[in-house]
Amino acid sequence: MDKRLLPIFIVVFVDILGFSIVLPLLPYYAGNFNASDQLIGLLIASYSLCQFIAAPLLGNLSDSYGRRPVLLYSQLGSLAGFLILGLAIHLPNPLAWMFLGRMIDGFSGGNLTVAQAYISDVTQPEVRAKTFGMIIGGSFGLGFTIGPGLGSVISSRFGYDITAYVAAAFSLGSILATIFLLPETQHQRDESRPKGLAMYTRVLEYFSLPELRSLLLIFFFMSLPFTIYTTMFPLFAKKQLNFSVQQAGSFLSIVGLLGVFWQAGMIGAIVKRFGEFKALMLGLIASALGLYYVALVDSWWKLIVVALLFSFGHGVSRPPLTSIITQAAPPNRRGGVLGAVTSLESISRVLGPLLGGWLIAMHPSWLGWVGGTLYVIATLIGLSVKSARQTSVPA
Repeated sequence: MDKRLLPIFIVVFVDILGFSIVLPLLPYYAGNFNASDQLIGLLIASYSLCQFIAAPLLGNLSDSYGRRPVLLYSQLGSLAGFLILGLAIHLPNPLAWMFLGRMIDGFSGGNLTVAQAYISDVTQPEVRAKTFGMIIGGSFGLGFTIGPGLGSVISSRFGYDITAYVAAAFSLGSILATIFLLPETQHQRDESRPKGLAMYTRVLEYFSLPELRSLLLIFFFMSLPFTIYTTMFPLFAKKQLNFSVQQAGSFLSIVGLLGVFWQAGMIGAIVKRFGEFKALMLGLIASALGLYYVALVDSWWKLIVVALLFSFGHGVSRPPLTSIITQAAPPNRRGGVLGAVTSLESISRVLGPLLGGWLIAMHPSWLGWVGGTLYVIATLIGLSVKSARQTSVPA
């Protein structure tokens, strides 16, 4: 394994850990200042909205000026955002400062985009899916398994502002890891990068490329149900199973641990056995079955089936899809393409809670039926990509 992958794992893990410590606490933190449910929803969405705007820009900048400086900028923004979030309680109009902190973090939120571009620079296509699974998947799973529990313990004992400061400390550790451990990559730079607002037209250009368009649509219809499920599961479990917050959190932690197992431990063998495309399709089908089964859950033990299918599906589908996207992207625009991917994920993080809340209000089982159907749409788009590939191969 390339020696540069260890520091990039540290960078991504520490960033995800800081993010996951703070995110579940935002509703309670803002609630201390009598924020309405709508305002809390807007606070949570503000980060993703700003990241949606910034991610393509940061990805394109990394194509032209290098991964390391853009990654450092992104990490400094996260550090500033967490510090402002912690200080908000001591300042006049704290909700405004909380919004500012989340928006600064969002506008600088290119950590994952640039990290994925970095990995694509230093790995060969045949091992890229495995590497994405180990580095991105492993750090996500560990971060989201450890972060929420750690954040709840710190906030209950010391306060929400201290939790934000702890997240800032993790962010500072990530910055130091980048400065002292992470070298710049040698990648093909994009000398034709457009200036100013014209940079955003690149996102539309990617959709004009048939294979990239289909792959980006697969990613969107995979990310949306994932976000709906992960953000709305506590409410679903409360209404359907009378779960407490602790029980819902414990279940999500189990799903996170299973995700670590699939992505960090099994993805390499699965891709080697079936290939990237078949692994992607297998994961999408398993995810669809897992969410359809949510609609049938009427007792806690049935969640075991959901956890196994859903964690396997997401763990096996995302790394191959990311690898396939980087291979379909022009070499000098990988950062920009991955920025577009991050923007699509940000859109799903804005739409997911809104759609999920409406579905549960109609009936909790709708969460499963609609979520599973969105995965089926992603699967059908994938089948069309496979068919197009086969017909393009000369007989």
